[in-house]
Order: sequence, then C-alpha cells, then structure tokens
Amino acid sequence: DVFTQKRQRKRPKIASTDMESLSSLATGRSETYDEAKDSNVLSNIGLQKDISHPMFEKGQSKRIWGELFKVLDSSDVVVQVLDARDPMGTRSAKVEARLKEQKFSHKHLIFVLNKCDLVPTWATARWVKYLSATAYPTLAFHSSVTNAFGKGALIQLLRQFQLLHGDKKQISVGFIGMPNVGKSSVINTLRKKRVCKVAPIPGETKVWQYITLTKKIYLIDCPGVVNPAGDSESDLVLKGVVRIPNLKDATAYVDAVLERVKPQYISRTYNIERWSNSEDFLTQFAEKAGRLFKGGEADLNTAAKMLLQDWQRGKLPYFVAPSMLPGSTEHDPSLPIPVPEQNFKKIRMTSDFDISDKRVGEIGDDGEIIGENDGGEESGEEDGVLGEDESQEDDE
Repeated sequence: DVFTQKRQRKRPKIASTDMESLSSLATGRSETYDEAKDSNVLSNIGLQKDISHPMFEKGQSKRIWGELFKVLDSSDVVVQVLDARDPMGTRSAKVEARLKEQKFSHKHLIFVLNKCDLVPTWATARWVKYLSATAYPTLAFHSSVTNAFGKGALIQLLRQFQLLHGDKKQISVGFIGMPNVGKSSVINTLRKKRVCKVAPIPGETKVWQYITLTKKIYLIDCPGVVNPAGDSESDLVLKGVVRIPNLKDATAYVDAVLERVKPQYISRTYNIERWSNSEDFLTQFAEKAGRLFKGGEADLNTAAKMLLQDWQRGKLPYFVAPSMLPGSTEHDPSLPIPVPEQNFKKIRMTSDFDISDKRVGEIGDDGEIIGENDGGEESGEEDGVLGEDESQEDDE
C-alpha cells in the first residue's frame, strides 16, 4: 500500500540482507576507519574557547554594522559620542581607521564627551585637552532638554561646518558610538524636545533615522555598535552593552564593580560599612533592600542586578582618570575651522565625589584649580556661543 500511485515513498536502500553480509560490511568499514577524519570526535577539549551567550554579541551583527556604514556614507560630519567616565573604552578604533581611508578622507570626525556631569570637572577638562591633542577635536557635553552643557558650542561648530560646505544645500551629521553612550539624548538636547526614543538600556535605537535641526543641517541617529576589541564579558556588562535583566548570573560581575568603585562611595550609597567579599556585600545589600526568598534567604542574583543597574545609570561615582602623557598621532587633529572654547566651571555635577577627587586637577589659565568651584555657578551655555533658542531658527 505504501508504493501505490497515490502514495509514493523512497524505497529504503538495504546494503545487506542477512547477518553474514552485514558482518563482512562492518569488518570492512572498521579496517578503513580513520579517527582523524571523523568530525564527531572531539579533540583538544581543554583548549577550546568557551562559547559565550548570544547576548554578549549584541551590537556586532551584520545588520547593525550595515546601519553604521549607511550613516558613514551619508554623513559629511561624523560625531563619535563617548562616555566621559571611560572615553578610551568607548572609542571605536575600527570606525576611526575606516574614516582615514582615501574615500572617506573628506569627512570630518569630532568627539563629543557626553555625561560629563558624572565626572569631576577637572577630569572633563583634561580629557578634552588630551583627546584634542592626540586624536580628534573634542567637546564636552551634558545631555538635558532643560539644563544642558555644550549645546551652544556644538551647534556653533555644526554651523561652521555648514558654511565650510557652502557648495551643498545641506549637510548631514551622523552620530555614532557604542550602545548606551547617549547618542539619541544628544540629538534630543540639540532639538530641545524628544525626537528620538531614549531609555537607560542599550539597544533602544534599532535603525538609523534623519532628524532636521535647521534647513541646512540634518542629524542622523545610528544604532549603537560594539567594536570587537577583545573585551571580556565583564567589560561588556560594565560598558553598558548588555541588558542587565537578561543576565542569568549577575553575581559573576559584582567583583568588577567593587574593584572599580571606591569603597567609601559604595558605603555611602548603600549604607554598608564593611564587607569581606562580593557575596557578603550582596547578602547585606539584599537584606537592606528586602530582596529575600522564603525563609529569609538573600536573593543574591536580584541584588546583583540592582547593583549593576545603578552602575549603568551613573548612581555609583566612578571615572577613569585621564592621562596627560604625551601621545602620538598619525594625522593632524586640527580642523579647518576653530573649535569653540568651553567654560568647564559651568558644568553642574550630579555625582557626589569626595573633595580629594574634585581637586586633583591642574591649574587653569585663570590661576584657579579646575574643578574647585564645581556647582558654584548656575549651569548654562558657554560665553560667546549660540543660545538654545537660536538653535531652532532656520537658516536663511
């Protein structure tokens, strides 16, 4: 019935029809077997690299890189947004190398040091000076619709680029960077309203999009791209690449946070005086936060996720101290137009650092310690740059 006209199957191929022929077939195959050619045999098990979870490969897919290349191709000016807490860790060497190629040599690259309110003022000033001297022109920035810093300087710089490309009707400015560095927040600050969807989690921007700043300046928002630079899983978590709720074992990354943040800041934030190790800290933290299982056992994984979320959202004071060692560069970091100067004393810090961290900075041109008067003045735009209201006016 199986092989009728209406029902047809492939007739099975039987190599042997009796035990004698089956035995001889097995003997012949065993004599010609080569273990080296057998793909089912595992070799060098101890030397194999551990397979990471797919969540640690976010921001590295072909689709994301395709979105980035479309932004690079469409932009006249490329703005790489960096996290002021770790500028060197959020740079993309692959993108910078690509922009040095001959076909991209006409494009201008600048750095925007975002989240400068989370680091001491002297650190912001020194990072701006260091990156401008050794890499690309750099501006400090604090994203806020109502209380921004660096907005006027960035708009003035973009208008100078527009005048430089006077042969074009309009210029396009692409914003690139790693996930969760604040690219969309910078665009919202320039427009003084929410035109891009933002969230304190990585990967919120899925595709590139055009936003009109003026008649002659268009902004391009780009999804966050992770540069495959050999970072460990802990580095990717602390850089904000991974969404914390998706972590199966968040306790594995707590040691890295406790090593980077000073103990006095952790004690002040969570009211925990001392701890012997990460497990002891998470136990005390879970008890204070009320994260307990039935029977009073501490929920360490939930407490670890709370700690990592506070880290990503800037609630734990932390920054990488800038180095003023002489650096070398293979290109001229200067621009054909002047970069607006910024008054860093107008940055209003939101992180509460100790006085020892606030006053480590060098002496400024006015003879005062940079960072000594943090928060003493009202935050606002730099003197001599365009105000917020002017940024919305259309060019004639």
